[in-house]
Amino acid sequence: MTVLTLHLSVALPGSADTKHVTLLILATMITLALAGIRGLLRRTQVVMVITGTSALLVVLSVLVVAYLITLGTP
Repeated sequence: MTVLTLHLSVALPGSADTKHVTLLILATMITLALAGIRGLLRRTQVVMVITGTSALLVVLSVLVVAYLITLGTP
């Protein structure tokens, strides 16, 4: 995690505040979850679409809630 934080501090302009790094990581995870849902809808059968989409929607909702909580903290 230290290497990731150091890399992001070099890649991100400005200071490497932990809130900004957390928001960046959560936004990346949300994007990956959305990409997973999109790929699942195109490439699998109906039963797997229903099961996989519901599981990924739960993960997505947890990530969105974590993003909003982190965004709202001072």
